[in-house]
Amino acid sequence: MKKIGIVGCGAIGEGVALSINKAASCQFVLAALADKRKTAAASLNKKLSKKAKIKNIKNLVREVDLVIEAASQDAASKAIKYALDFKKDLIILSVGALIKNPNILKEIRAKKINLYIPSGAISGIDGLAALAQGNIRKLTLTTSKPPAGLAGTKYLKNKKINTNKTTKPVTVFSGSVTEAIRHFPKNINVAATLFLASKFDGIKVVIKLNPKIKRNIHKIEAIADEAKIKIEVENASSKMNPKTSALTILSVQHLLEKIFSSFKIGS
Repeated sequence: MKKIGIVGCGAIGEGVALSINKAASCQFVLAALADKRKTAAASLNKKLSKKAKIKNIKNLVREVDLVIEAASQDAASKAIKYALDFKKDLIILSVGALIKNPNILKEIRAKKINLYIPSGAISGIDGLAALAQGNIRKLTLTTSKPPAGLAGTKYLKNKKINTNKTTKPVTVFSGSVTEAIRHFPKNINVAATLFLASKFDGIKVVIKLNPKIKRNIHKIEAIADEAKIKIEVENASSKMNPKTSALTILSVQHLLEKIFSSFKIGS
């Protein structure tokens, strides 16, 4: 039986933990939880029918077979560091951490660790990854969010944009993937995932604040010599956190099914 550990007990971590706990699989078990807020980990553990151990990140990584990071870029960096030390497989949701430290992917390959990145809040990643084998000439991500999805963002505060007083759609950001990750670390993992899948340096990221919508909307347009791709995904927000897409949680559940379907019981 494979042991899973979850780093981060917020909306995504809780959704994934409850799903694993409910699955009652003979192939994997939720063995450990970690969160910098010990009360969050304890609160989540109370909701589980099969209790997990509460650990710090280092000890969690040491004791499990697969680490799921669902916290932040800083937590992802720590989880990756310890996974390299202990040679453990990873699912990373705070994908921006991989962009901030491009050499980390080389280290992961060198240690022969399996790194999994869920499709998250978007779809069509396989198609974009296939297009990366050709000649992509243009790739644009336009993300529109309701006020709750961008509330409290430091970048908007610095720009004196009040999410509660905005009455019409407004573009709040236009720039590169690295700039988007720096200014919107909790909102733009989609851009980082696109970058890793497409391997295209010239992705343009546009973020819009739209008080007329209630769901996060992601539009992806790719133009290559081989094909043109247009993808639009309209996501319901997680009930626990408006900054989190409900589809993100489902994508992790789906990925776990794919990972463990290749394991034999007792392996």
